[in-house]
Amino acid sequence: MNDPRLEGSAAVDDGGADAVEGHDTHHRLDKQVNVGVKRVQVRVLGPPAILGVPNGQHVRPQAVEFLVHLIVRGGSAYQHEILDDLMPEPPRRLAAQRLHTYTYNLRRICTRIGGENTYLQLKRHRYTLNHDAFDVDLWTMRDAITAAQSATKPAARVAALRRAVDVYRGPLANHAGYLWLAPHRDTVTRDFVTAALTLAEALADRPAEARSALQAAASHHPDDERLAAALLATRRRPD
Repeated sequence: MNDPRLEGSAAVDDGGADAVEGHDTHHRLDKQVNVGVKRVQVRVLGPPAILGVPNGQHVRPQAVEFLVHLIVRGGSAYQHEILDDLMPEPPRRLAAQRLHTYTYNLRRICTRIGGENTYLQLKRHRYTLNHDAFDVDLWTMRDAITAAQSATKPAARVAALRRAVDVYRGPLANHAGYLWLAPHRDTVTRDFVTAALTLAEALADRPAEARSALQAAASHHPDDERLAAALLATRRRPD
């Protein structure tokens, strides 16, 4: 059932004493095969999902949760942080074994979708996603917000803010029920709402466009008072 070729293609370990990926120690980054590789698309804004999973391939829900956990942390987390959040109750050794199962499933699915690549590294008890191997909507939103903050021209700033707002499809990992998620979701929601409000301000001379952007944002967060107030203000301005 296990395919060593798929395992070795997706993770690297330094051979640490408590490593759970010891079978990958012989794989070297400089020997990875990148022919025909494509990025794995992951959506975490709204219900979390890995896109393009081939028919017949089973994605463990826990593997998706593990992936979401890494994504919201910027792509990297120590093993003890992962176990504390995702599996706080089982004994540490059992939890580590379960994590091994989930990471194997994740790496196998990524390889089936994107081809041979290094998707996930484990070194010194720290898991790190290969950013170049993934297309993640949350990362796109964050990158766009950063670009807007550093933009020196109004048009570039508006374009970046539009990217940030347009990629948003709902609250972080909506309806997933992850017990550890709440503070991360609140941060992402706050960043999105701020981006939408900033975009509306940048479109002050185009009230119809500003109103449209705010309406789209409010459809995701209808109870947000800042969005409601800004939307009311745009409705009072003539087009």
